[in-house]
Amino acid sequence: MKEAVVGIHTIGQTPRPDLLEALPGLLEIGRLEIRGALDGLEAERIPACRPDGYPLETRLRDGTRVVVDAAFLSPRIQSHIDELDDRVDAHLVLCAGPFPTLAGGKPVLQPFDLAATELEKRGHRSLLVVVPFTGQARHAERKWADAGFSCRIRVLDGGPEPRSLEELAGQVASEEPDAVVFDYVGFPRDAMRILSARVGLPVFDLGHLAVEALVLRTRGSKEGSDPVADPEIFE
Repeated sequence: MKEAVVGIHTIGQTPRPDLLEALPGLLEIGRLEIRGALDGLEAERIPACRPDGYPLETRLRDGTRVVVDAAFLSPRIQSHIDELDDRVDAHLVLCAGPFPTLAGGKPVLQPFDLAATELEKRGHRSLLVVVPFTGQARHAERKWADAGFSCRIRVLDGGPEPRSLEELAGQVASEEPDAVVFDYVGFPRDAMRILSARVGLPVFDLGHLAVEALVLRTRGSKEGSDPVADPEIFE
């Protein structure tokens, strides 16, 4: 029985036990080769995000939170894809931001692309999209609009706290979207369940959708099919 091997690409520094804890499905996949785009860099060597850049928040090994431009991260992620390509079955980028130039000989999965495909299949075209900080709001709105969705953006500055979720639930009720989408990778499942029960709508996180798709494929592999042969998931 062939064990699936997946390259896991984070935008911060490794190790990231918090991501493995938030996305437990990763541990069902098989063997993980984890790389961080900022591995080996001191904080002072990380440039500030450009005014016209796509800001992404992540953390360094010591827990320091930094905001980094997607354009700075993209070539660093690509170098790790190139390094791992010969020994993995697929790559998963653990970031909700867009990296349109990433490519490999093996499939390169990106949560936003997978989520957009899945939400369209489910008929969810009107979205309330939740982002973690104000600087991402206009970029996220453009990203989802370019993918063909009608969306309203809300910023969840307080994180998954009960009061923040209650305020968000009130905003959802006034907007009446088809679904709520956390433009995150690894928003707490319990918090999403609470919100879904409160508003009576499906609630998604981009990272969870991507990992669930990958788990389904690798389970298929263990039953004898190719884990990277399904174009709906991997291309």
